[in-house]
Amino acid sequence: MNSEKIYVRDFMNIERFEVGPLLTNCYLAVCEITGESVLIDPGSISRKLEESIKNSQLKVILLTHGHFDHIGGLNEILKFIKAPVLIHKLDAPMLTDPLLNASYMMGIEYRTVEASSLLSHGDTITCGESILNVLHTPGHTQGSVSFAVNDEFVIAGDTLFKQSVGRWDLPGGDYTTLMESIRNTFLPMPDATNVYPGHGEPTTIGFERRNNQFIAV
Repeated sequence: MNSEKIYVRDFMNIERFEVGPLLTNCYLAVCEITGESVLIDPGSISRKLEESIKNSQLKVILLTHGHFDHIGGLNEILKFIKAPVLIHKLDAPMLTDPLLNASYMMGIEYRTVEASSLLSHGDTITCGESILNVLHTPGHTQGSVSFAVNDEFVIAGDTLFKQSVGRWDLPGGDYTTLMESIRNTFLPMPDATNVYPGHGEPTTIGFERRNNQFIAV
């Protein structure tokens, strides 16, 4: 399970951890002034991730959506640190339903805690000196969200990948809705906006605008 410090700007340091069998990107965003942090998509837990969490002041756990590979570390993490868990209202049932979170496809039945609070488009999450804006970006799931800080970066979950897009063939997925989310939410962002996806390497809006076969314009 690899980790990588990928972003330091406007007082926010983001560390990316590849966790779990599907190498899900888990992000820990830490305010370098206050030490407050938010954890995004803990698909599994590693020693390095645990150490990084304990060395920050974890404020909240945010979920881009409810698939097992993005929530699979929740139960272990909540054993050593207490933090509210936030997910979009349309994906909240996935936390406790193995059929909806697709863990049954892996031969397991994964259930976690219910959400502490429910996210909606336009909500904001404060992390020290920075504010994450909640963007509803459905299509991979009905309640998929992304988290953006101004035009600097967006944590995109499984909506937009480097030179690809998220699956739409799982329960709650829809290709037309997915492409509408990308066109209406991502493409209006400046070319320099960094995109941190749920799997794979970071990218930028400009690179995807030019090179992504699904959306190149």
